[in-house]
Amino acid sequence: MSGRFLVSIAILALLSAAVGAGLAVLLQPDDDPVQTSAQVAVVATTNAADAMDQPEPAPAEPSSEETDQAAAQSVAPVEDAEQQPAPQQQPPTEDQQPTVERESGDVQSVQAAETEQNEPDEDRQDQLERETQQEAPVDAEAHLVIITMPNLVTQGEALSLTVESDEASAVAATIAGRSWNLLDTEPGVWWAVVAIPRDAATGSTDVVVDLYGPGGSWLRSISSSIIVLASAAPFEEVILGGTGIAADPAEIQRDHDVRFVHNVLVSGPARWRTPWLLPVQGEVTGVFGAKRSYDGVLSDGWHHGHDIAADHGDPIVAPAPGTVVWTGELIIHGMGVILDHGAGVYSGYWHMSLIAVREGMEVAPGDWLGNIGTTGLSTGPHLHWEVIIQGVDVDPVQWLGEDQAPLPPAPPESGQTADTLN
Repeated sequence: MSGRFLVSIAILALLSAAVGAGLAVLLQPDDDPVQTSAQVAVVATTNAADAMDQPEPAPAEPSSEETDQAAAQSVAPVEDAEQQPAPQQQPPTEDQQPTVERESGDVQSVQAAETEQNEPDEDRQDQLERETQQEAPVDAEAHLVIITMPNLVTQGEALSLTVESDEASAVAATIAGRSWNLLDTEPGVWWAVVAIPRDAATGSTDVVVDLYGPGGSWLRSISSSIIVLASAAPFEEVILGGTGIAADPAEIQRDHDVRFVHNVLVSGPARWRTPWLLPVQGEVTGVFGAKRSYDGVLSDGWHHGHDIAADHGDPIVAPAPGTVVWTGELIIHGMGVILDHGAGVYSGYWHMSLIAVREGMEVAPGDWLGNIGTTGLSTGPHLHWEVIIQGVDVDPVQWLGEDQAPLPPAPPESGQTADTLN
């Protein structure tokens, strides 16, 4: 009994030594650190079979897919393993920079970690820009509209407004609440001379251009703006000295209507092509827009014309081509002549002593209209010269300048004959 007991103890001692040796092998640090759980399992299984020195069931043969995966996940050296994160967290390499794709005309970029080369190269950028330009949609219904006018205008001045459009059949403009019809001077071009009233609001002023199609159908509006500057308003004191006459209110109204109401229609295209002439040489005794008092009584309005004093009987000439549309005498402005220059522009010549033209005559620049006088309400021989555009009076002096005179863009109609004075 004791002999068998001793033998058993010896056998157990040998087995314990063998197991201890196997554990020592398992716990011994390896030169190559373990990288994945699969690799740990392989190492542990192999070391346990050698330590026990007993045949163990052979592991199942890995499939070809598992073999490929294991080969791809082979153990790397220590220095490489410490620098490489897990594969799913690796940043893109130089061969894996963000790409740009085009789809349905839109540029879509694939977001990636920021690197030193996070922008496409110049060739690629140029290609993208060309593709963007080529693929930009083109509106087949788009039409070009060009509006030409000055940026600045002064109260009481006229401005030249030109609109170019390839779709409109008629064009109108609204400035400071007043509408103006434009004339078609050539295919696709409309023009008008527009008056800015003496009492117009200063500052930025809207200009709305309306385009109309065949039959008067409204197409669209285009908005712009101009800056209206304040005009100087000098004060002029007129002493009549009791020479005034008791005026009939009806005659006063007629004086106004002949100049501002009866002769305002647009009879046709502009007749002038160059700046105007001065109707008479002399001393300026009154300017457009001035505030006036008559025998100490302040007038509510402003002076509507330009006054030039001259000798009685001096000739007055037409400053621009036109048609004589009115001759006669008014209670305040005396004897006078009104010319129609086309495009809604009229000019008046007052206080004359002699009228040398008749209604319906065509006159050219420099043609004789009549003589200086002092008829009507006047303090001495002078010419009261007015320019009125569709009922709105403007400064006549502006029409003498080459820079500010509103000139039409198209040449005058050919083939017209003028019944001018010799």
